Amino acid sequence: MTFSFIHTADIHLGRPFSNIIDFSNDARIKELYKKAVEKSFINLIEYAQTKNVDFVLIAGDTFDSDEQDFESKLILKEGLKKLESANIKVFLIAGNHDPITSYNKNTFNFDEDSNIKIVGLNSKPYNDFVVKDANNNEIAIIHALSFTESTFKENPTQYFSKAQENLFNIGLLHCDLDAGKESPYAPCTKNDLDSLNYDYWALGHIHIPSDKYAGTIQGRNTKETGAHGIRHIKVENGVKAKDTFVPIDVIRFEDVDIDLSQTYDVTSAVMTIQENLQSVTNSCCELFFIRLNLTGYVNYYNEINTEFFDIISEKIKSDSFGKICISTINNNTVSKVNDTELNEDDGIAGQLYKTIQDEKNIDISFDKTEETLKQILNACNFSQEEYESFKKEVKNTTKETCKNLCSLVYNNESKEA
Repeated sequence: MTFSFIHTADIHLGRPFSNIIDFSNDARIKELYKKAVEKSFINLIEYAQTKNVDFVLIAGDTFDSDEQDFESKLILKEGLKKLESANIKVFLIAGNHDPITSYNKNTFNFDEDSNIKIVGLNSKPYNDFVVKDANNNEIAIIHALSFTESTFKENPTQYFSKAQENLFNIGLLHCDLDAGKESPYAPCTKNDLDSLNYDYWALGHIHIPSDKYAGTIQGRNTKETGAHGIRHIKVENGVKAKDTFVPIDVIRFEDVDIDLSQTYDVTSAVMTIQENLQSVTNSCCELFFIRLNLTGYVNYYNEINTEFFDIISEKIKSDSFGKICISTINNNTVSKVNDTELNEDDGIAGQLYKTIQDEKNIDISFDKTEETLKQILNACNFSQEEYESFKKEVKNTTKETCKNLCSLVYNNESKEA
C-alpha cells in the first residue's frame, strides 16, 4: 500500500496584507500583493497535479471570511475542479473563519459521488471517509470535522471515531492545540489526539508550520516570517515514510540578523549585508521583505545613518531587480572606542580597560580554567605546540571581548552624560 497526499490549511482567500502602505508604494508590488494568495493557491494545485498525489487535505480557513467575495469563490472552485479533473480527491473542512454555513450549495454544488468532499455540506459536520486506490482497494480513512459556527468551544476529539485497523488513519481538524480549555477554537491537547492512535493529524489554525500544522500557504505580515507552504506526505506499507515541507509562497517576510563586528569600514559592511541576504533570499519567491537587524562593534558607527539606510535599501532593491525590499533597518551596533579614549576615561569603562591591559590579570583568569581546558584538549590529542597556540588565541579573544564590553559601557556612559 503506497500513496501520497498533501496537507494544507489556512489559505485565507480574500485576506489583504496587513499595513500594506508600510512596505511599499510601488505599483508592481501592490499588484503582487493582490495576487499573492491566489498565486500561492495555484502553486498548490500545480504541485498536486505534477506529483500526482492521491488526495489533498484542506484543514480549514480556506476563506478569510464567511462572507466571501465572488472572486475568492471562483478561485477556489476552479482549483478544486482542476484537482477533480486530475482524479485527485479533496477533503476540505470548515474552520472558524469560514464555518460550513458559508459554503453555499449553489456555488459549491459537487455531486455526492464527486472526488471533492466539503465536510458538512453534503454530509454530517463530523464524518469518516474511506479512500480507495485506482484498484478499488481501501488504503486510508479520513476522520474529519468542520466548524458549524465561528466558535467551537468543546473538545473536538469526542466526535472522532476510533482508529480502524489495516487502514492509514488520518485526523482532519481545525483546532487550537494545547491552548487551554478557554479557547473558542476547538481546544484540545496533544494527548487528546495521541489517544486516538491515528497515523497522521492534518491540523489547521496556526499559521507557522510546526508539528501537525501545515501553516498558511502565504504569510501576510511581518509576524508571519519565513517560508510558508504545504506538507507532502508519502505512505509506504501503511506507515508514514516521508513528510516533506514544500514552500509555495510568493511573498516572504524575513528577519535577518547580521553581525558587522568583522567589517572594517562602511563599504565592507554593505558587502557583508549583501552576502547574507543572498543566502536568505535564494529561493523561488517573487518578493522578499527584509527586516535587517544590525549588531556588532564597529569603528564607523557614525556613518550608519539615514543616508546609509537609504543608499543600501536602494542598492539591494536595484541589484536584486526588485526582488528584495528592505522594510526596516534596526541599528543595534555599538561604536568601538579606541585605546586612547579608553585610557583617558576615568569612568567604569576606563578602569575596566586598564585592568585588562595588564597581562598578569589575563594570566590569572586563564590559570583558573587551564586545568579543565587541558583535560579537554588532551582528549583531542593536542600537541604542546598546538596547546600554546590555542592558549594565545584564547587570551587574545578574551582581551578583544573585554574591549568590546568597555566600548559598550563607554557608549552608555556617554549617553547618560
